[in-house]
Amino acid sequence: MEYYNNILCITMKELINEGFMTYDAIRYGISNKGIKQPRQGRRYTPALIAINSLPSHIIAAVKAKYGELEAAPSKYSIRGAYREDQQALDFYRKHTLPNGEFLAEEYIQEYTINASLLKAIRFVLNDKRSFTASRGKARASHIWPAIANEVTALKSGPDPILHTLPKNPRRLKERLDLFEKEGYINLVSGKFCNKNTEKIPEEAKLWLLTRWSDNVKKCASLTQLFREYNEKASVTPSWTKIKTEKTICNFIYSEEIQSLWYAHRHGELISKEKFSYIHKTLMPTMRDSIWYSDGTKLNLYYQYLNSENKRCVGTLQVYEVMDAYSEVLLGYHISKSEDYEAQFFAYKMALNFAKYKPFQISYDNQGGHKKLESSDLLKKLAHLAIRTQPYNGRSKTIENVFSRFQQQVLKQETFYTGQNITTKTQESRINQEFFNANLDQLPTEQEMRDIYAARREEWNNMPHPKTGIPRIEMYRSSVNPQAVKVEIWDIVDMFYVTRQKEVTCTAWGITFTEKKIKYDFMVYKDGNMPDLDWLQKNIDKKFVVKFDPSDLSMIFLYERTAAGLKYNTVASTKVAIHRGKQEQEEWEAQYIKDIEIANKQARINRYEKMEQLQREHGTHPEDRGFRSPAIAGIQTSVAAKRKAKKSSNVLGSIGVIQKAVSNADIMQEEDFDPYEYAKRAM
Repeated sequence: MEYYNNILCITMKELINEGFMTYDAIRYGISNKGIKQPRQGRRYTPALIAINSLPSHIIAAVKAKYGELEAAPSKYSIRGAYREDQQALDFYRKHTLPNGEFLAEEYIQEYTINASLLKAIRFVLNDKRSFTASRGKARASHIWPAIANEVTALKSGPDPILHTLPKNPRRLKERLDLFEKEGYINLVSGKFCNKNTEKIPEEAKLWLLTRWSDNVKKCASLTQLFREYNEKASVTPSWTKIKTEKTICNFIYSEEIQSLWYAHRHGELISKEKFSYIHKTLMPTMRDSIWYSDGTKLNLYYQYLNSENKRCVGTLQVYEVMDAYSEVLLGYHISKSEDYEAQFFAYKMALNFAKYKPFQISYDNQGGHKKLESSDLLKKLAHLAIRTQPYNGRSKTIENVFSRFQQQVLKQETFYTGQNITTKTQESRINQEFFNANLDQLPTEQEMRDIYAARREEWNNMPHPKTGIPRIEMYRSSVNPQAVKVEIWDIVDMFYVTRQKEVTCTAWGITFTEKKIKYDFMVYKDGNMPDLDWLQKNIDKKFVVKFDPSDLSMIFLYERTAAGLKYNTVASTKVAIHRGKQEQEEWEAQYIKDIEIANKQARINRYEKMEQLQREHGTHPEDRGFRSPAIAGIQTSVAAKRKAKKSSNVLGSIGVIQKAVSNADIMQEEDFDPYEYAKRAM
């Protein structure tokens, strides 16, 4: 099959050989049934039958044989000779214009098609006899009109060739002659090659660029710039006036010029967002791979009373720590400002929630983080602690989560503040009229905190937008093989505060004052009994104390050594009992009795141990004719065997002497003898 005079045809021989029709049927159809024969058969050119003139059942049979009918053009037709010229395509892609630019893609395609078509025309013209024979009765004198018609027809049909060659036969012939003489460059439009078409001189371009970027005497619009340019051009000989404002616009907003003035006119950060390269990144595939943290306004209003007892409306800040893989909000802290304390407690909550250390944490460059960095907390918290680039919103994934959290969850609250002031949609703003009419219904600060905690829980249980699985389920079911499990020592090392001043242990225990509040601690054994053995061994010893500022029920005691701090033990809040029996509970009386017994036993153990050592080393008083005093108020096994004789001139109990001293009214006199005074009192 082939096109002949833009008509899809099939050869008569093919109709007969394939059994579609007999010769007699074809001749009869031509004479009586409207079958058209565009071309007569000759020695070298077979007869052609127009397919669309055949009976419908014959057309169906041809389609069944060949599928959808597509012509196979004769090699002597321009369509049949047309081939894309790869050399032309390479030439135009590499060709540079006088201004150093490359051709636009649309011109590359246009010029390649035109060059390929001109070469096809030359191919068919090289054998005029075959060319004219393929067109039936066409004569040599009619070659160029026939070529022009065929070239024009190529723009339509089932497979158009969208060229821009002239329709006029004479101009088409001239274009072919020039193309063969000059080559591919002949097809490039003169508007690209002629420097005279550049209406703005180089000096004027520099003036336009600097004038447009002037922030002191600002140019308000392109219209003003156009007017000022022509005013300056009228007095500058080398400049030419510009007729339309569009010329200025095309220059100012051309790609290579726009990037130069954008930062000076709109701000460097805006320019950075527009022109800087953006990485394509893949999010983590497991929990605790990256934790993001950032602070933002807590978008809920609350009411409070000021110092004058007047109702006020306020908002607070919230600092959040988020797992990048699951978008679970791990830890947070609400405060008046984003400071060190907010970040400290948010990270602590996140670590207690996760039970594992993250491999990497990413945070911004706020002042509070500088304090965290100086305290080494961030280095201890994760394998990598990386600051996000300052003034780079794209690198802070958590900001996108904040936005969705606000729009999808917090927005449900009656007194949602709306998003920030830069928001463009009315939906993201508060109904100010309704808000003003219901100020008395605002929640208190504590109620607002409870609301936020509940909304965070709601977010964590919502389906993740990519997996459809609840975020918290994604987090808990994921395993990070490189995540390190958190131990109690990690919590102490990272989040417990170390008191700079050491504390001395006394019989009372460990006592210190923090933020004007006094705290008492004691080391206890099982059953909440004081560890008296530890106590007697550590009286007067100085300890470094580490404690959790948010929970002072337990502290860790360290000894300062030449090798650094050495862990000693844990102390808990000292148990307090009622002094008066009237208010004592049942357990308190027993507790007092148990400790009294333990104290006496400790005294006995200490006393008898020392006496045993004295005997072993020959320093015991009784080995040298003296008597050892008994332990006051305690009957020991040694004292029971000892038969001490009473002497009238010897005082009985040390308690008598102490009582006499207490009752004396002459204690300030230097010659006062308590022993003599006690004798008179007896």
